Amino acid sequence: MKNSTFRPLALVLLLAGFIPAMMIIPACKMGHVSLQVLEPADVTLPAHIQKFILADRTRPEKGNGQQALNILEGILTGEGIFQDKWASEDCVEGLRQKLTMTPRFSVTVAALDTALKGTGRRQVKPPLDWNTVARLLGNDTSAALVVLEAFDSNTNLFNEVVQTTQKGPDGTNIQVPEYRAHGKIQVYTVWRTYDLKTRTIADQFTQESQQQFDGAGKTLAEAESRLPSRSDMVTRAGVHAGKEYGHRISPQWVWVSREYYRKGSPEMKQAARLVKYSNWKAAADKWNKLATSSDPKVARRASMNMALAAEQTGDIDLALQWAERAVELGDRRAPRYVQILQQRKWQNDKLKEQMKGKQ
Repeated sequence: MKNSTFRPLALVLLLAGFIPAMMIIPACKMGHVSLQVLEPADVTLPAHIQKFILADRTRPEKGNGQQALNILEGILTGEGIFQDKWASEDCVEGLRQKLTMTPRFSVTVAALDTALKGTGRRQVKPPLDWNTVARLLGNDTSAALVVLEAFDSNTNLFNEVVQTTQKGPDGTNIQVPEYRAHGKIQVYTVWRTYDLKTRTIADQFTQESQQQFDGAGKTLAEAESRLPSRSDMVTRAGVHAGKEYGHRISPQWVWVSREYYRKGSPEMKQAARLVKYSNWKAAADKWNKLATSSDPKVARRASMNMALAAEQTGDIDLALQWAERAVELGDRRAPRYVQILQQRKWQNDKLKEQMKGKQ
């Protein structure tokens, strides 16, 4: 009964111009799935490197005034005494966490990291001597030493008031002020990756990253209370910065979103249900038959879906062939997908080079 009365009413309203067509025929012809793909690192390290050992060199040397400067900076900025010291440790921990997720390298933290002293500020000291690197690596030439050479964070707290629309007691829309508090954390790091076998610095990278934390409430005090503590924000921003460098030097698994056609024929709907339960092979069998359909719309949609099925199995060349066929058949989404697959093909070539040394 509910369907039989709704459909005519909706049609009347549509014809009268009271509601847009998209409300009657929602854009539900597309489904979405997530695929996990292995992305290459930003830099390709030598194939003989099998493991990373991490070290923190951001602690200031005693007796040269750097510790006093760091304490004074913490007092003047309100960031807290030794806050950057703790956050730099979190930064190395963020890097360690990221590197544990790569299929290419293993990772440990250097046991002698307390022997490494830096400036405690943005300034970077000259590279470590190779005797020190060898000691930290235990003379293992299959390992690389990754050192956090400099760390600095800046905290910017600010707020704003915005007008929001809410229902009033009488049901009418009224404007109500909403207070929003923000904490923006900027993290500056310098990294060096030392290759003991070749006695070269395989990578040196200056990185600037930022994270913003937000809170909202009916009063400024309420909004600020919903922000993490300042130390917690800096800690989380430090971990984030370490993870970013981890992606620079190691291949990482990432999730990507893809769309596919769910409708076009009864068989397309059946295949969509198979995808819902991850039965890709059975779905691909149906799409493969539909790709030669006499109905142009069904043929181009099935071809696009076959491209996705091929990408899901890791066959990027075959996926490209199907996506290019969908372009020829006039599918408007296909050109963008061809670009995505071409990028993946380039990444896979780079990834093969980076994975050569995996043992």
